[in-house]
Amino acid sequence: MTHPAPGFRPDVEGMRGIAIVTVVSYHCGLRPITGGFVGVDIFFVLSGYLITRLLVSEVERDGRLNVLQFYARRLRRLLPASALTLAVTLAAGSLLFAPGELDFAARAGRASAVYLGNVFFAINAADYFAPRVELNPLVHMWSLAVEEQFYLFWPLLIASGLVWIRSRRALIAFMMAMTAASLAACIVLTAADATTAFYLLPTRAWEFGAGGLLSLALWQPRLPSRVSVVIGWAGLALIGVSLLLISAESAFPGWLAVVPVAGTCAMLSAGAAMPGAGVSALLSRPPLLRLGTLSYSWYLWHWPFLVFAHVLFPGLSAAGKVTAALLALVAAAACFRFVENPLRHHPVLVRRPLLSVATGLALTCVCFASAVQARAFAQALAHRPSMRGFAAAAGDDGRLPRAACVATGAEATVRHCEFGTTGAPTRVVLFGDSHAIHWFNPIESIAEKRAWTLMTVLKSGCGAPDLDAGAPGSDRRDASCDAWRREAVDAVIRWRPDLVILGTATNHTQVDRPAWRQRVHDGMRAALQALVANGLRVVVMRDVPRFVFDVPDCLAHASRLGRDASESCRGTLASNVNAEVFAAEQEAAAGLKGVSFVDTLPALCTQGVCETMTEGRVMYRDDNHLTGAFAETLEPIIEPQLSAALYRN
Repeated sequence: MTHPAPGFRPDVEGMRGIAIVTVVSYHCGLRPITGGFVGVDIFFVLSGYLITRLLVSEVERDGRLNVLQFYARRLRRLLPASALTLAVTLAAGSLLFAPGELDFAARAGRASAVYLGNVFFAINAADYFAPRVELNPLVHMWSLAVEEQFYLFWPLLIASGLVWIRSRRALIAFMMAMTAASLAACIVLTAADATTAFYLLPTRAWEFGAGGLLSLALWQPRLPSRVSVVIGWAGLALIGVSLLLISAESAFPGWLAVVPVAGTCAMLSAGAAMPGAGVSALLSRPPLLRLGTLSYSWYLWHWPFLVFAHVLFPGLSAAGKVTAALLALVAAAACFRFVENPLRHHPVLVRRPLLSVATGLALTCVCFASAVQARAFAQALAHRPSMRGFAAAAGDDGRLPRAACVATGAEATVRHCEFGTTGAPTRVVLFGDSHAIHWFNPIESIAEKRAWTLMTVLKSGCGAPDLDAGAPGSDRRDASCDAWRREAVDAVIRWRPDLVILGTATNHTQVDRPAWRQRVHDGMRAALQALVANGLRVVVMRDVPRFVFDVPDCLAHASRLGRDASESCRGTLASNVNAEVFAAEQEAAAGLKGVSFVDTLPALCTQGVCETMTEGRVMYRDDNHLTGAFAETLEPIIEPQLSAALYRN
């Protein structure tokens, strides 16, 4: 039984429309869509289904596989629009971005130009000290890199079964083995390193494989019409469940990715069996068809528009994001009309596949060169007098030798460092996460002045209180953090210092406040009890404001746009400080002898306004960490409070 030649499927175009709407809605922060990123999984399944259908039909029709023609079609389809997006994005970034932002975008552009954007972001997203990946205007290119890598090996897999072995059974066996191995790798790696599993092809290939296997399965006799209709609606329901119940804090992709993949396969199956009926009729509606047609271009343009809107309007509202996304849709329509479609169907390129490939390679070289040039400009920009202070602030994480003294990533071993006066009768311990680290400069200065021994027990992203998660709002536990915390508490108790200084990132403002407040209360109570029960005095450093923008970058943007930097990049006490969290910490300390607090907030926010610059000095190195230089200016405020805690009866 052979498959009919591939033809246009309105329901497939409608599924593309649903996929792009979910992705854009998620990036605009529209609730209750917390799992909109599964739109990418829908695209992967559709690609596996359509490409397999196309290649297998070609082999059955011609008895061979024209690989050159296949790559020529893919390059004409994908590269012109993506190359234009990359070049325009880097050009706009060169006009608006801070030096560090532009450098990061240029490095991402360089990787994206050679179809390795997913590898680049897998590495940088996993790096705690890397620039914020989610604000890179090219981060969405990771999925294009995955698709392009898929196109490299998939024709070979088809050819191995149908051309070389000449057996459909062999092809199905190869495809099933690859899909099963990839799914197993996805599940295992998600449990160990979800970031890497999210970005890389080996843990995503099973989604393409699921679409490919479905394409082969649909060659068999179809299911009864009523069953097909039910399956189609069930598939749409699975997509809906994915959008509402999966979130950025979920262990994704892993097993959870099976839900949207299964939903997509169910809708594809129903559409093949009953075209124009059931869910297929919904998917074939003109609005979804039009969005499906523009889905690729809109995907390319929506994220740069959102990032640049954030640059121009710090703290952009959801309505502002939707406006930016709609403007991106206009740009996408223009790109489709004047670039994507004309080059895809250009008669000269269609007749000459080798010319198509050569044109694609030329565009790749142009994109790579553009990224190299943008990075060179970023480095020159960083040395301009107007930018030096902002660039220096972004890199000012204090004097602490991090490599020797801070545990990072999945490391669970406690690193112990000593500063100040060795062997002094007074010993203090700085204990906590990166929000303890940014207090190091003033506390070390105080230790030097007062002849104390300062010991540090620090791990990035892991505080002394057990807050039950790797991120606010998440129910996922970090096993390495749990192990490190237990060992750290034991070490601090064993050393019996005169004072323990706790610093923890608790001032999260964009979370469920009652739930987070309770989590902070319970975690802080348990941490304080463990230390106080062993006769230790404890000081808790009140957390600092958290902004909705990266402070040095915002200041640099304002300077480049001719705005008053300090006026443009302020925050408010109401929006940048979660007062309920500090109250929860104080309640957690109630009744515990020897616990006190150091509160520097009056120096950071006055009259309801939280400044980001003072006396020409940048106060923060990102959106929630003080610069080492500014933190040191708070020494006169911190010193008397530490002394009072140390010598209080």
